[in-house]
Parts: sequence; structure tokens; C-alpha cells
Amino acid sequence: MIRTTAFVHLRPDADPSDVDRLLEAVRSADRELDVLAGDAARTARNSYRAGDVMLLGAFADGDTAARAREHPFVASVIRPLVAACAAHVETVAYSQGPATVREPRLADAVHRTLLLHVDPATDPPIVERFEHDLAGMSRHIESIRNASLSHVGSMTGSLGPPYTHVWEQEFDDLEGLTGPYMRHAYHWSVVDPWFDAQAPQAIVDRQLIHAACALRHSILALTGRPGEPTP
Repeated sequence: MIRTTAFVHLRPDADPSDVDRLLEAVRSADRELDVLAGDAARTARNSYRAGDVMLLGAFADGDTAARAREHPFVASVIRPLVAACAAHVETVAYSQGPATVREPRLADAVHRTLLLHVDPATDPPIVERFEHDLAGMSRHIESIRNASLSHVGSMTGSLGPPYTHVWEQEFDDLEGLTGPYMRHAYHWSVVDPWFDAQAPQAIVDRQLIHAACALRHSILALTGRPGEPTP
């Protein structure tokens, strides 16, 4: 499955009604395009370097995603609305990694995306250990309902470093992310040192994108089976 996530940085003078129309157009895209799932929402208050709006899409394969980009609905409706609202857009595309799915029917929830850059000079076994530790969060932190770790395929409009990984989670609500997830011992004792510039094992660039938004239905459940562990 091919995933796309766009981080839309709104113009200061963007018309709120245009933003609302953009969100509704993307949410209705599954009626117009050959899309497995899609969603759009304003970013949550705790987002960082993520712009003001997130647009999420899921496609069966690369050919389907390419056709969607050229679809008349995208050309005549979505792109003009983006042009009317956006000062800048950062878009990442990637093949969806294996998913851990605890709640396949998750609805009215919160989607979180962490886009990060791992130092390319890092030895591959160390990167593998980092990925193992990061993916392991979903096995230890109960508030993570569904999760997936993917490698960046391509990115356009990046305002940061060349991002390498996309770490996504879905939660019942924002408190699940800001509370139990952030405060869990596995988070601060096992995962944080990879990100802490003062820690000897740090390999992650400090310029990351942390984004959260409302989610109507699970996107990550499309690629996993209930209870399936992330390798």
C-alpha cells in the first residue's frame, strides 16, 4: 500500500471557509478517486513543525496513487483549494510498513505522525536496533491502538532534513498521546536516548515533524491483522 501525508502550512490570510472546503474535499475523495482511505483535519495543538492541516491518503499501489494525482477531481477541486489556502506544502510518500493493529475498528480517534531523519553515517546494525526499539513501543504502551513504522520513499517541499522514517500511531484520543504515551517508562528510558543530542547513542536529527490530527477511521488497520506484532 502506498501512503501519502501532506502537511499544509496555511497563509496568514487564508479564508477559513476555503480551509473547510479543502478538508471536506479530501474527506470526500474516496467517492471520487480509487483510494483505499483518506482523511483531512487541522493539526492538534501539540503538533510541532507540522503546519496547520494534515491530508492523509492510502492507495493500493504506486500506479493507483499516480492516477489519483492526475484525476480531474484533484485538478479541478483539491489543487485550487490548496493554492487558495496554502503558503507551503510538505508531502511525504512511502510504502506502508508492517502494522500492529489492536483496534481495527478504531473511529473518531487521533492519528499521530512522526517524521524523522536518521544520520546516514550510522552503521546499519545500529539503525536496525533503533527501528526495533521504536516499533517496540506498540508492544509496551497500551494507549497505542494501532502503529506502523515505514521508510520514506520520496518527499517534496521539505523544510527540514532529508527524512528517512515515518512512525505512525493511532490513539483513542489526544490524551492517549500526550499522557500515557509520552510519560511511559519505555518511551523515556529506551526510545528518548536515540533522540537526545546529549545521549551517546543519539542518531536522530533534532529537526523532526511531530503531527497529530483527528481521524474518522483507522488508516493503519488497512495493512495489518488484529494482534499482528510489528517485526
